[in-house]
Amino acid sequence: MKKLISTFFISIFFSISLIGQNTGDSPQTKLGFTTRIKSEILNDSLNLFIHLPFNYKKDRKFPLILLLDAHTTFKAFSACTELMAYDRSIPTCIVVGFPQYKYADFDSISIDSKMDKLSRFIDEELFPYLDSKYNYTTTILWGQGTEITTYLMLDKPYLFNGYIADVPDFGLISDKVNSKDAFGNLKNKNVNYYLFGSSVKGVYNETFLNNIKSNAPEGLNWYYNISDEPNKIIYFLNNYMHAIELFFNDKKE
Repeated sequence: MKKLISTFFISIFFSISLIGQNTGDSPQTKLGFTTRIKSEILNDSLNLFIHLPFNYKKDRKFPLILLLDAHTTFKAFSACTELMAYDRSIPTCIVVGFPQYKYADFDSISIDSKMDKLSRFIDEELFPYLDSKYNYTTTILWGQGTEITTYLMLDKPYLFNGYIADVPDFGLISDKVNSKDAFGNLKNKNVNYYLFGSSVKGVYNETFLNNIKSNAPEGLNWYYNISDEPNKIIYFLNNYMHAIELFFNDKKE
């Protein structure tokens, strides 16, 4: 009898312990999966990496973050996004990784046509595909060391609500970003733009920064920061997390 009572209380104890745990806790969360889609615009079949948050439900709407350079960034950045959401510093988000490398072998001659293809793929194929699968609200684009996010922000500002440019190289689009007319497409738009530089690499983008200060329209909500963090992984993650936190502080879901 005593053994039975002891067993009963032990069972009660473990049951209470389990009830006290959050079954959506981040250690139990699977970090994404891969799906393949066909693109007529890019003339290719390509992999997308998709992470759904721990509290995902089909009938619920979530913000969506599109990560470039997905082969190297997806797991780490989706995990950080999940951790921040679990800590309630941002809402839970759908994170999508797009490996754009094959379609972004830019040179000074083809960059405009390549960017046009990328923007059309996002607008006409990627978003409709995601629309058919998930409910999402605001959208953010992140990219590091590339001119893509800034180019799209200036050329197609309606695609995303927020653009994060992490230590971008503007060498191929210097004429575009430094022109006084660079922000012509942003008139009467409401866009958030986050630009980061690195004192370690000497990447300040000072000319473009001065152009923003002088000529950015009222609807462009921009933020700039520069750091001397020598570890590029820490630096990129810090910039990403800081930017999305700023974005969601301004845009409550």
